[in-house]
Amino acid sequence: MMQGAKKGELVREVSRRQFLFRAAGGAVVMTSLPAILDACTQAGQSVSPAPSGGSASSTATLRVGWSSEPDTMNPLTSYSTEALEIQQLIYDKLFDYDANLGVVPSLATSSDVSSDGLQVTYHLREGVTWHDGTPFSAEDVVFTYSLISEKGVSAYAQWLTAMKDVTSNGSDVVVTFHKPQAFDPGLAVPIMPKHIWNGMTPGQIQKFANDTPVGTGPYRFGQWQRGQTVSVTRNDTFWGSAPGPASIIWVLFQNEDVMAQSVRAADVDILTEVPPTIWDGLGGASGVKAVSLPGFSFHHIGINVSTNPKSGGNPLLLDKSVRQAMSYGVDRNQLVQIALAGHGREGSVLLPPALGDYMLDVPEAEQLNANPNKAMQLLDAAGYKDTNGDGVRESPDGTPLEFRLIAIESTTVDVRAAQLFRDAMKKIGIKLDLNTMDENTLGSTVYNADAPDWDIFVWGWDSGVNDPDYLLGVPLTNQIGNNNDVYYANPSYDALYDQQAAELDHATRVNLVHETQQMFYEDCAYIIMWYQDKLQAYRSDLWTGFTETPGGIIFNFTRANYTNATPA
Repeated sequence: MMQGAKKGELVREVSRRQFLFRAAGGAVVMTSLPAILDACTQAGQSVSPAPSGGSASSTATLRVGWSSEPDTMNPLTSYSTEALEIQQLIYDKLFDYDANLGVVPSLATSSDVSSDGLQVTYHLREGVTWHDGTPFSAEDVVFTYSLISEKGVSAYAQWLTAMKDVTSNGSDVVVTFHKPQAFDPGLAVPIMPKHIWNGMTPGQIQKFANDTPVGTGPYRFGQWQRGQTVSVTRNDTFWGSAPGPASIIWVLFQNEDVMAQSVRAADVDILTEVPPTIWDGLGGASGVKAVSLPGFSFHHIGINVSTNPKSGGNPLLLDKSVRQAMSYGVDRNQLVQIALAGHGREGSVLLPPALGDYMLDVPEAEQLNANPNKAMQLLDAAGYKDTNGDGVRESPDGTPLEFRLIAIESTTVDVRAAQLFRDAMKKIGIKLDLNTMDENTLGSTVYNADAPDWDIFVWGWDSGVNDPDYLLGVPLTNQIGNNNDVYYANPSYDALYDQQAAELDHATRVNLVHETQQMFYEDCAYIIMWYQDKLQAYRSDLWTGFTETPGGIIFNFTRANYTNATPA
């Protein structure tokens, strides 16, 4: 998912710089979280006090601090990690991940795969009801899979393009594919209630805000006070074990220092992400545990390569030599050391290290990185010269290499990286005009598939699953209008993706996954800056039951740490 949003299953990550609380009737600046919680209570938002330690309380509220809010509650159109964080507590999938990222039953208790790998039979759990009391049935699964496959809606379509048929037989659902599937879509696709979503056109789905989402999950949707808080409450009719917190509230911060002060003061219980320099200072805080975990994410520079005649992107960026020069011109180690204070690893390919042997290790001598001389040689050879001495190269027809660069104002690490990138490009004769904006404005600007009017952005992705499929699927041609944020369209890339997605032999699949990464790396539609450590902090004196999971205790593709949490 796009982080904060890290785009994408997408997952994108962001943070805020100013602590602005918008109350009814206007904007009010507050400097303490208790004031926000009091205001929420007055507005009708139910907020329980934090557990004071000692015995477990069935009425305890887990309070989560984050620096960006969801884009929408519609699972078929949302792109942000924040949206997925809430949706995964409301909606169930057929299978899920536990706190150790092992696969566990959810709406399906088990499944059978045919010997040829072309058919999967899911055996569904009985006695499940939707939050509105309507009985859950196999028809809801058939409906969800058919909707996504036939209408091509949502990022989840990447796992159902090869679906041939889906049928129900009592409490079983049988999915037939044209080719074997290396990744089980049951681990990714949220099951939607047919009685609510039935009859919508793709256009209506795109516009559907889903402000009161109804699922079968452990929590019911509570309230979204935009610019303030989002809450969910325990689903007392949940088919599984009752989750620990009676409710969860996510509190939006627009100032990272205030967010850190709030976990120190026990005004919030856990933070989704902590900026590196602030995380360093939380290590000795009383009652606070600061953790650094391997991430399933990366931050990147995205380049508009749309060939749509309506695209407002600068056509000079369609020249791969310009994009490769940009990649050579930036020093990833500098980005990690300065923007991340060393809390990360230099970036290169689409898959982060947490995905193990699936990640392609590009030899240092072959990396398009930290070589401004090579960058200038590429530009010279392609005919880009500074003919008027202003420091900016021009194309052979006289058009300057000047591009718009946008970043999320509240993601301080990305803003700093954008500044460093801008300065590096100046040294090789490329001018970047940097502009910052809030995350949802940047998202709506980037994801304007009809006429994307931007040149370059800085953002990030979280993987939505513990498999290469998700992140490799972001640049697919069929994801234009969904996850594909740079409008990359390469039939050769699509073909390699399809091959790896259908390959059941692990070693063979690893080789195909490596080829796919290599192709995208050389095309430079993304310049991947870093793989950031997931830095988090929580009140270990107030809550127990958290597992330090790769990818993050929370803000991850498992909901287990939310449901397992218990008051200390």
